[in-house]
Amino acid sequence: MAQKDSGKGRGKDRGPAGGGRKNARREASRTGLLEFAAQQDFRYCPNNASPRAEQTGLGGGRFLTSAQGFANQVLVRAPQQFRIRDMKAKVDCLAREQWPTARYGNRRILFLLPSQALGNNVCTLLFLQAFIEQCQPREVGVFCAQSAADIYLQAENITVFALWLARKDLRRWDMVIDLGHLESRRNIEFWPVDMEADLLDAFNLQPCTRFSPDPAPIGPSERPHIGIFPLASSPLRTLPVAATLAVITGLSEGFPAPLTLCLNRNQRQGQLYRQAIGDKLPSEVRIVDAFSSIGDLVDAVGGFDYLIAADSGPAHMAKLTATPGVAVYSSAPGDVLQGRFRNLSNWTVPYGGDYCTAPCGLAGVRETEDGRIGCMGSLGLGVEDLPQTPRQAQAGAVDRLFAEPVPCIRHLAENPGLLVDFVLNDLRNRSA
Repeated sequence: MAQKDSGKGRGKDRGPAGGGRKNARREASRTGLLEFAAQQDFRYCPNNASPRAEQTGLGGGRFLTSAQGFANQVLVRAPQQFRIRDMKAKVDCLAREQWPTARYGNRRILFLLPSQALGNNVCTLLFLQAFIEQCQPREVGVFCAQSAADIYLQAENITVFALWLARKDLRRWDMVIDLGHLESRRNIEFWPVDMEADLLDAFNLQPCTRFSPDPAPIGPSERPHIGIFPLASSPLRTLPVAATLAVITGLSEGFPAPLTLCLNRNQRQGQLYRQAIGDKLPSEVRIVDAFSSIGDLVDAVGGFDYLIAADSGPAHMAKLTATPGVAVYSSAPGDVLQGRFRNLSNWTVPYGGDYCTAPCGLAGVRETEDGRIGCMGSLGLGVEDLPQTPRQAQAGAVDRLFAEPVPCIRHLAENPGLLVDFVLNDLRNRSA
């Protein structure tokens, strides 16, 4: 269950977070919320989270959630147990313009999370540590962390509501802050931002001292255990199999060390990757097909001495453990996503074509009216002519993009030598 910060004495209460008359200090939540009632006691744990993230709810209560998957898979399917009361629920939140000047000391502050993307939540955790250090609240909580709950639980000083929050529990929080009011926390379709820096700027804070931007050292006499994480959430960023094999071969020949390839059999890309690479790996390479939870994934990232990762959650998680290594970028700018952290050396695919140059900034694939899915280069369209992002998952889209990758990923598959040289030089320099 959630870990709570011991805190200090409570300051003057500003009134219930979920009610009270409207004023210039408050505004309605922006992140989509659903209110439901439960007939009997219930208990659930988010997918991909450790048992510590499990929640229990009491029958007869009313609850709020922003977890659409939980709503579709649990609430809607059990009408005898749950009743949807409001599909567009709102809660009173501290107004966005009040964030940098409000007094948080000795108060209970609850943050509503608009996204469960792992990288976003790592950045939010970094921000929250700065908030705790510099604002000295009595307690900090996060609401609807969903599958990212383990990221916050491992910090040991944040109360975590993984899937829902009881209406009556909302009253004990002095302020609710919906991070969905920050533009960068919404869905960004083009060119990312340094989210930690953006959050810090919104609250007029400095980076926390708990997590250093510097890498952990690799001793000159060590044979570092190397972890390779080639998968990303989008085929725009996943390392091609040919490049991963080239890196493994280069390491075996130029810097022999224990190697572990980390995949995800619960992801379609992970299944395809395993099929494509399984019989081509040297026998000494260990394969991890999946991690039981996000918490185990964080522990694994911290357990390696050196990391080679696509632009993905593990690359962000390495900020929490100072794990050194290389992050490989294609569509997104590495210097922006890594922010102040220097534990990972950034390498960008050296690709340029008629319609795009890496990094292009595109966050996800687009779909044309005739069903073609891809990016500027693969669709043969300029930025101004790009169609909308697919509104729903397209059957076979991942398989198609895996077999016929976007141009920058195809370029890396055909020309992996520069990446191999970069990784070997980085390892040698860090071990010198």
